[in-house]
Amino acid sequence: MQALQTKSNIGEMFNIQEKENGEIAISGRELHQALEVKTRYNDWFERMINYGFEENIDYTALTQKRVTAQGNAINYLDHALTLDTAKEIAMIQRSEP
Repeated sequence: MQALQTKSNIGEMFNIQEKENGEIAISGRELHQALEVKTRYNDWFERMINYGFEENIDYTALTQKRVTAQGNAINYLDHALTLDTAKEIAMIQRSEP
């Protein structure tokens, strides 16, 4: 019988966020990076929501601030995905050509 390998737990792969209702959420940008998607995040996420995911149910849009190397503050869009949504998107992404 083959020994099972221990895989890293989800908390080690993503920054886990807890929504106000206690539901676990992860960053859409972190998922995009973990899946090694070549498409720009905004284009990729737009394509993913065309599979029927609903804002404020399956994900929440967030505006984040980041400081560039030049010291400029910029806003960028991220999404807090429910764990079920993140799983579905991961399966969809892996099955797309």
